[in-house]
Amino acid sequence: MPSFVVGAYASLPPGREAQEDYYNLLGRQPWVSGTELPFPGDLAETAGRIWLAGILPAHWHDNTITVIPGTMQHVWKDADFGLASPDEDGRRAALDFMKQVRDALADFTQWRGSQDVRFVEIHSAPTAKANRNAMAASLEELAQWDWSGAKLVIEHCDKYIDGQKPEKGFLPIEDENELCEQAGIGLTVNWGRSVVEGRAASTAIEHVSEAARAGVLKGLMFSGAGPEETQYGYGWIDGHLPMSPDEPTSLMDADAIAETVRATYVQGVPLDYLGAKVCVPKDATIEERLGYLERIYRAAVS
Repeated sequence: MPSFVVGAYASLPPGREAQEDYYNLLGRQPWVSGTELPFPGDLAETAGRIWLAGILPAHWHDNTITVIPGTMQHVWKDADFGLASPDEDGRRAALDFMKQVRDALADFTQWRGSQDVRFVEIHSAPTAKANRNAMAASLEELAQWDWSGAKLVIEHCDKYIDGQKPEKGFLPIEDENELCEQAGIGLTVNWGRSVVEGRAASTAIEHVSEAARAGVLKGLMFSGAGPEETQYGYGWIDGHLPMSPDEPTSLMDADAIAETVRATYVQGVPLDYLGAKVCVPKDATIEERLGYLERIYRAAVS
């Protein structure tokens, strides 16, 4: 059975005290094995790393790090930034960014006193100009670094499609699957990001099936998406919508979740992790926030 990871940062309440209560509540759930930590976020500074190391439940050994927040912050400032950039300065800048991630992970591991981050999710930026050969060169260099016991995985985001406004606009999953095979690393599918790409729930199933057939699928994170504007943003935003009916416009319902999980069985080897990452109403209690995640979990393991 894959471990179940919650992207708690997307549903964190405001304020340290409430956040600690939320992590404590999540830690009491026997079905939660870890969380997805955003970089930079609290990992960016020593004080945040110390706080995380102390507050994350001691039995959570299956945590992941996602670098998509920092990647996009850089891409918005510099259109050439990215591990897959054909511009060498942009690619080197992305590698320098990854050194920050590596060093933060090492420091967090030291404060934690345990190697509790299993995967670091990386991405094939930049938007609209990602190059497969450049990504291969970056992966070759990243493979030589010490990741404190964690393994790299490429997290697929929507590919660039001419005439369609991209959310991320990175490499096609076909290229990423082959890059993973060549580099000996895995791939993670985020349900919502695949759906944003194809404008249909079926795209997530197709992407999972393709990665599973290639034998590189390591993780599957459930975030919702849909065509209509909601409290979480504009239509087709990579906004981590809750599942339906918690968010009626979301295409991610219990049947879609279950069907996507079934598509992973093509691989024959179990995933390392399943997970859920959704935004929630701002005034939700921590118990209600937990409920949004637990309903996805129940659909995924039904």
